[in-house]
Amino acid sequence: MSIVIPTHNRQHYAAITARKIVAECPNAEVIVSDTSDEETLPGLLGDLMTHPRLTYVRQPLGIDVVSHFEAALHKTQGDYVFFIGDDDCVGPHIEAVAQWAREQSIDAVISYRNSFIANYYWPGIRSKYYGDQYAGKLFLNRFSSRAWRLDAGKTVNAALRDLGRGLGSMPRAYHGLVARALINQVVSKYGTLFGGVSPDIYSAILISSEAKNPWCVDFPFCLPGGSAPSTSGSGAARSDTPRLREHPHIRPFRNLTWDPLIPEFYSPYNVWAYSAKKAVDRLGDTRLRPNFPRLYACCLLYGRNYGDAVAKAISNHAEMFGGLRTYPAIAHEIAREVAFQAQRLGRRVLNPKAGGSAKSTAELETIADAYDALRDQCLAVKAAPILHQP
Repeated sequence: MSIVIPTHNRQHYAAITARKIVAECPNAEVIVSDTSDEETLPGLLGDLMTHPRLTYVRQPLGIDVVSHFEAALHKTQGDYVFFIGDDDCVGPHIEAVAQWAREQSIDAVISYRNSFIANYYWPGIRSKYYGDQYAGKLFLNRFSSRAWRLDAGKTVNAALRDLGRGLGSMPRAYHGLVARALINQVVSKYGTLFGGVSPDIYSAILISSEAKNPWCVDFPFCLPGGSAPSTSGSGAARSDTPRLREHPHIRPFRNLTWDPLIPEFYSPYNVWAYSAKKAVDRLGDTRLRPNFPRLYACCLLYGRNYGDAVAKAISNHAEMFGGLRTYPAIAHEIAREVAFQAQRLGRRVLNPKAGGSAKSTAELETIADAYDALRDQCLAVKAAPILHQP
């Protein structure tokens, strides 16, 4: 198995993550791919720089995140590949899951679907509503440990229906295991695995289009992290940046041609929607139809300061597909989103603390500590993935 950690200007987190994975995964190679402005990560890695299972790659400065992921992919050699962020970590039993997948010819495995099973927030995280109540804590939701086969086509359609919401249940390279053979098949057919401006969404759609035997294992073998400088960290604080081409994530994409059906301002849902649309265009499958009215509903509800950009995209959609397919659908999606948020609010009322109903463990200084806490909690209840022959 190859575990890939692309990092940019978060050397402290990357070093801690890499050291923990090397210690916990004796049969995995760890690729640390670095585009940071300052080359300080080798010093933080220290003796790991000469470890036989760790490869440090210094990438060219100024490359975009998609090119970075693709370049890091080409350094991997494992039968399965698993990408994580530099403030994330693997979870317990990931090598057992990879070995089971290899023995059963499973070409992709995911841990979580629409929401994390376990996640950790580094110290320094602040929430708009909860202040520092997330900082330094591991949150663990209920899980079954069961494994089941996914219908890859249905997962793509579900993600496109909720355009901009995220990965859903799609097989994926980011926070998911993907077989080398499947990656080679995608690259041979489409040229690259990653694309758009968000490598996770784009690659998940391509992987799902080619996967023949994807599975979900409802167990936290992936441990997502959130830090103050990360996308999930800014999401917790609700601190989006409106100027698309000035945002640090988008700026390295030189000569970027934005899609006229996507409102041109920076937000996670616009970035995800753009990348999903680019993947659908690349596939050329007319049966795949992104639900743009759902995206417009989110923009109207949460991006009210950028009305001109939203109105322009809606006008483009109406001109392309007709007003009768645009405006009633937007109204329907606004109602659906309001209902979804009402359900979330109801859950918050019932569980008003940070993390809701998830079990929390506090005073964890790093994600390495969070891994240990997660492993110990799994051991305490004798929880392990229930892996069987498909």
